[in-house]
Amino acid sequence: MKTLAILMPTYNAAPYLVESISSILNQTFSDFDFYIYDDCSTDNTAALISGYKDPRLHYIKNDKNLGIAQTLNKGLDALLPNYRYIARMDADDWAYPMRLEKQMSYLQQHKAVAMCGTQGYWVKDMALNPESGWTYPTRHEYISYYLLFTATFGHSSLIISSAFFNKNKLRYDETIKTCEDWDLWIRVVKLGKAVNLPDFLMKYRILNESNHRALETKNQHLKERSKLISGYWLHFGAVLTPKQIFDFYYGEKPLTKAGFIKQSHLLIQAFNHIYQLAHNDLSQNELDAFSYMLARRLLSYWRRSKVSRKDFSIWWYLVKEVTFRHPFKLVKSMLR
Repeated sequence: MKTLAILMPTYNAAPYLVESISSILNQTFSDFDFYIYDDCSTDNTAALISGYKDPRLHYIKNDKNLGIAQTLNKGLDALLPNYRYIARMDADDWAYPMRLEKQMSYLQQHKAVAMCGTQGYWVKDMALNPESGWTYPTRHEYISYYLLFTATFGHSSLIISSAFFNKNKLRYDETIKTCEDWDLWIRVVKLGKAVNLPDFLMKYRILNESNHRALETKNQHLKERSKLISGYWLHFGAVLTPKQIFDFYYGEKPLTKAGFIKQSHLLIQAFNHIYQLAHNDLSQNELDAFSYMLARRLLSYWRRSKVSRKDFSIWWYLVKEVTFRHPFKLVKSMLR
C-alpha cells in the first residue's frame, strides 16, 4: 500500500490552479500521488494541468457535474483502498512547503489519530504573509466541544487515516450542499481522535463567490449549519431545535425584553450545561477560552435581538443565570 494521496476537487478554478498545484508539487515531503478531480470545468483547467509533466500528478474529469461532496466521495472510493493516508487540498488554496512533512511526521508518531489539520491564514491576496491569525483548537478534547460553534478545521489542511475511514464507512453526506465538511468532522470526532497542529501551514483564499458566502446560498448554508449543530447538541444531552439554533447563532429578528429573557434562558441553560461537561475534559486555559467564547455568543444574541444594552435589569438577569463565566468577567465582556 502506498503512503499518501492528495485529493483536490476543482471546478472553474483556473485563475488559482497554478499557485495551488505548485504549492503541493514543491512540498519537502515528496512521497505522494496527487489526484485532481475536475467536476466538468468549462474554463481552461484541463489545458493548465496538461502542462505539468510530474508523474505524481493524475487528472480525472467527471463525466458530468457532480458537486463537491459526490466528487470527493468518488475520490475517496478510489484512493482509500490504496493509500495509508489521504490529504485534502482545494484548488484555490496554498500550502507552505513543510505542510505535508510536518503532518506526516506527526501522524506516523501518533497512529491512533484519525484526522490531522493545521492552522492557516485567511487572505484575499496570496502574496501576503500575515504575522498572526485566528487559531483553531489543537487537542481532540477541545475540538469536540468547539464543533458546536464552528467547523474547527481548515478543510484543505486535513490528512485522514484511510484505515479509520474504511473501518467506519465514513464519506461526505451528498444531501448537504454547503457544509458537508462540518458534518463529516462531527461524525469523525464521535468515533475517533482528531487534532490540529499548532503550525500555520496553509493559506485559505477568501472568495466572495465561494459556496457559503455567495448570496444565493448563504441562507441555505445557515439552515444546514443549524440542522447539523442541533443534532450535535443532542450528543451532549441538550435539546435545541434547528430553528432555535438559527435564531441563537445567526438570527437578526428583533425581540421584546420579555421575549429575549425567555429565549436566552434556553441558550444559557445549554451553555451552562456544556461548560460543566467540559470541566472533565479541558485544561484550565482551554476552559477559560471556551468560557469567553460562550459569553461572546450570548452577548452577540443580545445585540442581534435589538434589546437595549443599557437595561441593567438584563445585566442583573444575565449575571444571575450564567454559571459558565465568572460574574466579574461576564460584566467585563458586557462593557466591551
